[in-house]
Amino acid sequence: MFPEGEEMENADMEFITEAERKKLLWSLRSDFAWVGKKIPESVEINGKEYRLRDMVRELGEKGFPEPEEAAEIRALLPELEACAKVNEELLETEELTKAEAEELYEEAVGLLRAVMEFKDRLAGKGRGDSGEELKRMIKAQKVADEKRWQQFIKSIK
Repeated sequence: MFPEGEEMENADMEFITEAERKKLLWSLRSDFAWVGKKIPESVEINGKEYRLRDMVRELGEKGFPEPEEAAEIRALLPELEACAKVNEELLETEELTKAEAEELYEEAVGLLRAVMEFKDRLAGKGRGDSGEELKRMIKAQKVADEKRWQQFIKSIK
């Protein structure tokens, strides 16, 4: 999706086009945009730094969190979602270079992945859960994406 090598050097100076912006936003707004993305190492919220990747890893190793830890994570979830939303709004409205847009996009999807990981852990779901549920969700998302695509095509005709 993003430039590599010599193209990446030019991405620091070249602004994204409207088509690229729309592609990034569409991808970001997809229900499974976070699949396969890296959780940010850390994020600062209200002056406090959270080491997200470590928090998710530790929570996965423990299984279910202690009540105090669960309460802290539940309080953090809306903040993480708000940070991702801010990045989305910046992608939508600001004049950005390709490198800036890539950074905002990757951070936003990484935050969304952290949110989903935390929610799964709080719900008692682990990596060992059945893949059938994920397959069903992906199939449903593909159908929804196709319907949105068809509506988009109809709207531009």
